[in-house]
Amino acid sequence: MISARTFIGFGLALAVLGFVVGVRDELGPGLRTASALAAVVPGNPPTPLKLRPPPRVTTLAYTTRDGYELLADLYEPPNASGLPAIVLVNGVVPEGRGYQPLVDFADGLARTGFVVLVPDALDYGNYRVFPEDIGALVQGFQVLRDQPSVDPTRVGFIGFSMGGSLAMVAAADPEIADDVALIATIGAYYSLDAMLRAVTTSTVEVAGEFLPYQPDSYVWLVTRNTLLSAIPDDRDQEALFHLFALETPDPDPEALPGYDPDKLGPTARRVFDLFTNRDPAAVGALMDRVRSEIPGVLESISPDAHIERLRAPAALLHDRGDLYVPAQESLRIYDQLGGEPRAQLAILDVIQHAQLSAPDLSPPVLLGSFLPGMWTLWQFTFDALSRLSIGVNPHQA
Repeated sequence: MISARTFIGFGLALAVLGFVVGVRDELGPGLRTASALAAVVPGNPPTPLKLRPPPRVTTLAYTTRDGYELLADLYEPPNASGLPAIVLVNGVVPEGRGYQPLVDFADGLARTGFVVLVPDALDYGNYRVFPEDIGALVQGFQVLRDQPSVDPTRVGFIGFSMGGSLAMVAAADPEIADDVALIATIGAYYSLDAMLRAVTTSTVEVAGEFLPYQPDSYVWLVTRNTLLSAIPDDRDQEALFHLFALETPDPDPEALPGYDPDKLGPTARRVFDLFTNRDPAAVGALMDRVRSEIPGVLESISPDAHIERLRAPAALLHDRGDLYVPAQESLRIYDQLGGEPRAQLAILDVIQHAQLSAPDLSPPVLLGSFLPGMWTLWQFTFDALSRLSIGVNPHQA
């Protein structure tokens, strides 16, 4: 659930701040990373970090705890030893670890002094997520932590969109929860129920009320493919893929007349009822019925089922007008973690799903919202990566 706009906007915003950050005395990893992220701006403008030697990139192969063979690209600064490290988790894009904005981002981070691992997912090529993706991320974290170039006490996750949600679940996994130094997310969701409510009823719940919210059709594509792939009967899967083939959750009118939902198995029928429901208040009960048929599957990729086990501090970034994941999702994560100091939250108006808007150069807008928003974005990055560089707090919750 992310496009090149995420990386482009994030990098461009930080590039704009390049002249501002000079007023700070600190010259730590946050400042260097702010400069590095400018490398993902279209046209790849020159930055001081381009004068640094490029990272060494190695492709690693490893077996996940569920028995899947995966590849990951490891980015290491020259002569790296005892450095902080990041598992970089993209949203659902078919290019996987070869997605060029992701490559540029990993390169920029490595030039600043971070070791970076960019792992593939199991089946992003078909726009879907599996429960086993969590085990793959856990194994990726362990592979990175064990590299000779890495300080094992300073390893964390950065995840974009759905990748941020999966990274949060992985960071809470008992195998690594005590070893994760930081989980940083950009535009992540907290509850899979909320995302299904958004795509099927075009609403978001705010303070107990259901307000209009129309997510991008890409969100429907990924949630549909993920949910239908969890149906155990292949024939039922095929039938529902055929029926829900449109860019919205409305059944295909050409397929609907000859369709009998009573012939579906119990899991598929529950999913059919969920997809055709338009009452936001009914989504919770409908999701419970789906979960009763495939226990543990949906919970496995929903942070709300795991957040109590999360021990690492969290840095959360969200656009107020995000059309992929509503900003309320990061607010819910922040609240569940008890707010500061354990969780850091930045909600901005100057980006759109991390895409920087063209600024209004009139003094009231430029000085009143744009530059303060850019400063907040840089400050978020500085604080998050500085926190990662400190390493695991033995007293973290």
